Amino acid sequence: MRRGVQLVLLAAGAALLVGLVRAIGVDVLHDQLRGFGPAFVGVVALELVLDACNARGWQRTLAPSTVGFWRLFWVRQAGTAVNQLTPTASLGGEAVKAMLLTARVGADDALASIVAAKLSFAMAQAALVLLGLTTVLTRLHGSPVLRAGLLLVSAATCAGIAGFFVLQRRGLVATLTGWLWRLGMWRATLEGWRVRGTHLDARLTALHRQRPGAFLASVAWHFAAQLVGTLQLFYLLRWLGAPADLTTSLAIEAFSLVIDSALFFVPGRIGVQEGGRILVFTALGLSAATGLAVALVTRLNQLTAAAIGLAAFGYFSLTSVPATGSISET
Repeated sequence: MRRGVQLVLLAAGAALLVGLVRAIGVDVLHDQLRGFGPAFVGVVALELVLDACNARGWQRTLAPSTVGFWRLFWVRQAGTAVNQLTPTASLGGEAVKAMLLTARVGADDALASIVAAKLSFAMAQAALVLLGLTTVLTRLHGSPVLRAGLLLVSAATCAGIAGFFVLQRRGLVATLTGWLWRLGMWRATLEGWRVRGTHLDARLTALHRQRPGAFLASVAWHFAAQLVGTLQLFYLLRWLGAPADLTTSLAIEAFSLVIDSALFFVPGRIGVQEGGRILVFTALGLSAATGLAVALVTRLNQLTAAAIGLAAFGYFSLTSVPATGSISET
């Protein structure tokens, strides 16, 4: 049933993408992207800088000197590739990260670092959204319903992140299993989950209560990655000749994050990512064709990063010994 729903969403997204390209016009898109090829190198380079900041943010959730930066960087690339190329709702890649990291730090520490990094990453995104909201709201061209929807989704996202933070401090697994137990759900398996989750809860609470500075540093590194993403968008818009400055780029990035978060359930966000960019650009008074061109370059950039991640995954799959050279401990 779940696989069938995913296939339907994937097909609908692909149909939407084809419809958007036809509506904008292939010739118009060709004019938008003419001569952009060499500039794509800059987009990919900024993506790698962004990924490096995120890897450093993940590293801060681990005990000092546990795993070298470059290994974490390539492990993260491998997991991100799986998330982008498989319909697993961003879960398959996390399992890959845990698998590749377990040999170095143990299963409990690997899982705890991934869960904590997910939270710090989400908090950094929320900070960027809040930073960009004022700019977005003053520039929207459309009905008050659009503004209200943006505020509602943003508020719901921030509330969910705050709740996730509280759960981690109190004991994520213990709290969730306690709720399910009181509801009378899956009691036959809850006790096993609770026992296995004790170690995870202990590591998460230790991070938040004994090493709060490390967690804040993780959020800061992830926020730096979001700023690099804004700079990447500004670079792309300048090459396309769009009338946009850094403030506009921040507004687009914040608005796009809200839409992407709301549509996470669509495999690869096929179609909806492109449609979302068109909505953002037109709502801010920019060209729909430019919005679709940016979306297509973003999609190509994601596929390029995924190819790099698959190469890293292949490397780790072929060797079980510590890597040397570019994929190594530092």
